[in-house]
Amino acid sequence: MIDRQISELQALKDNQEEVLNRQVAEAEDRANRLFEQQESRKAEMKAAIERSRQLQIQRKNAQKNSEKTEEKEFAEFWKVRNEEL
Repeated sequence: MIDRQISELQALKDNQEEVLNRQVAEAEDRANRLFEQQESRKAEMKAAIERSRQLQIQRKNAQKNSEKTEEKEFAEFWKVRNEEL
């Protein structure tokens, strides 16, 4: 009778440990998924920032080129105009 109760208590303890281990594993999985999602978001944000920087650089370069072209055309215009006078 005592042996039977000991084995029942042991089985109950084993079952509780199994449930606890499963809960710990699930909590670790959730934490890992959350961490991976956060890292993924960080990577996406860094990529978006880098794209924005590149676009800004391209716009500035295009604007500089446009200004240089405009200055060149303006100088050519006045060169021709001065020759006419």
